[in-house]
Amino acid sequence: MRPLKLCSYAPPPIRPLLAKRHIAKVATPQPPTYDTVEEIDDRVAINQFRRIVAATEKQIKPVLFRRQIVGDALVGSNEPIKLSIYLPAIQKWFKDDVQPRGDILSQYFKQYSTCNVPYEFIRSEGDNPSVVDDDVGAFKTWLERTYSLENPTTRDLLLRHGIAGLDNASSGFTRFDAPLALLDAAVQYNALEPPITPISRLYIAQASLSDLPEALQLDVPTPEVLTAPATAETPLTADIYSSSLWLGLEPTFTPWHRDPNDNLFCQLRGFKTVRLLPPAPGLRLFKSVMAALGKQGASPHIRAAEMMERAERQAWRDAVWGPHASQLLLEAVVGPGDVLVIPKGYWHSVKSTADEAGALNASVNWWYRWRSPSSSGTAPVWSNGGPARGTS
Repeated sequence: MRPLKLCSYAPPPIRPLLAKRHIAKVATPQPPTYDTVEEIDDRVAINQFRRIVAATEKQIKPVLFRRQIVGDALVGSNEPIKLSIYLPAIQKWFKDDVQPRGDILSQYFKQYSTCNVPYEFIRSEGDNPSVVDDDVGAFKTWLERTYSLENPTTRDLLLRHGIAGLDNASSGFTRFDAPLALLDAAVQYNALEPPITPISRLYIAQASLSDLPEALQLDVPTPEVLTAPATAETPLTADIYSSSLWLGLEPTFTPWHRDPNDNLFCQLRGFKTVRLLPPAPGLRLFKSVMAALGKQGASPHIRAAEMMERAERQAWRDAVWGPHASQLLLEAVVGPGDVLVIPKGYWHSVKSTADEAGALNASVNWWYRWRSPSSSGTAPVWSNGGPARGTS
């Protein structure tokens, strides 16, 4: 009010000039803000993709490309602008005829059931531990009976590694290594009739694609949008740092975190909702939640199992997904065939959308950075051997 009051004493012809000078003096440039994630519904060519998402010092925002993934190689197409990301896993790993309680892992995928992968298991939020113990106990009894004659070696592996890992979730969360057969067994168990309490929240989380059997690796080849050479139109190449498989039984959840590289996130099965914030407001949210938890000194760079323990996990559910979550949060829902590009430094949390207990949900992702081929790229130094676990 004071500047307006001062202006009222100036002669009328000068008043607008003083007002303009006042505004010019106090105005400061504001960074652009976005209230949505940009969506692209049409197929894009490699050069179009790179023009839209190529990382620079002024990276724009997350971009969601709809229906870009195919499970079969494209044949007979002479339209260069129609690029599809070729991931055979989207068809080869899952059955086409999905029933509400049906077994939807393919026989092809089951060939590799002895491969060891990292699992996460979360107890139901606010549940009675004894109830979960009963559910795991019923699953264990079923395993002993089902595999006793059919495949005793697999049964012993599951009981020794899989069930032992589930039993260790006394604090609400546990991580352990077990064969892919554990997920297959849980899917079969969940398909039993009459209805039982399904095994859920069992998640193969951040399993390195390079650790999978070679045949499964060939089902998730690095997308050509990241491997194509630079051109005069888009003189950029992608340095790929890591890639992961995310495959589990809903509901699945990943708390608030950020990655040091751009993230190409591809949804294969089911639906996930991603909520995001740019680096600065995302960091403010992180600090406010950590302060409320009495962890003012928590580092945003090193995030390990503590972000999945019960108290912190619930705090992030409330802050990002609760009724009082910030209205500034961006949101994207990804389904089978969709690709979401999350720029480096963007904070995000991910959860399965339908949260249908026991339903399969699958994603793969690649972390990368753009650079000019003439410059020398330097790989980042990870704080714990890789990106923060639970990225997708």
